[in-house]
Amino acid sequence: MKTTLLLCAVGFASFAFSGKAMSQSLITTLVEISPNVPVNGSVDGSFFQNYPSGTLVFTDFQAFCVEPGQGLSYGQTLTFDLQNPGDLVNSVAISKLVGGFLASGGTALDAAAVQWAIWEVVAELSPTRSVTEGNVILSPSSPSNPDGDAVATLANQYLANIDTFAPASLYYLTHPDYQNVVTWTIPEPGSAALAALSALVLLRRRRR
Repeated sequence: MKTTLLLCAVGFASFAFSGKAMSQSLITTLVEISPNVPVNGSVDGSFFQNYPSGTLVFTDFQAFCVEPGQGLSYGQTLTFDLQNPGDLVNSVAISKLVGGFLASGGTALDAAAVQWAIWEVVAELSPTRSVTEGNVILSPSSPSNPDGDAVATLANQYLANIDTFAPASLYYLTHPDYQNVVTWTIPEPGSAALAALSALVLLRRRRR
């Protein structure tokens, strides 16, 4: 996950609609990853790096990444396309993992563990679901990776118990050049437009 730009930006999310229901887009900005736990690992089994692992916080919603091979930077404004969640590979498993997270305490460890569990589901090439083997793998704990074992253990617990979680209703947001994500809440078109209009009116009043 590329996070080279560390300045957080705040903006407004808005929907752009065409005449058809499936032609929806969402303009939003990545603010931060929070809660998160930085851990070292790999999503292809060969290139290891430190990942700030947790929930992606956009201007109006939180999300999890479902495309670990793509980058995304703090402060980056994106136009996502809203897709049918059923088009996402392993969408049922992902919805159950998100449901498990929403039913948890929502700690930083939970957020990091669920993110790695989702990456295991979407990117692992072997039939075994475990973040301690295969190509999607977390490095063991070390002085530079103190939470590696804790995140791996919890991620594997989520994967082992996946069928016990109630699935969350998800929105699947895609981008042609950056990470695709899933979220469980996005602003209604009317409320987003109203928020943007209210902010514009307030700004004009302050300038008078």
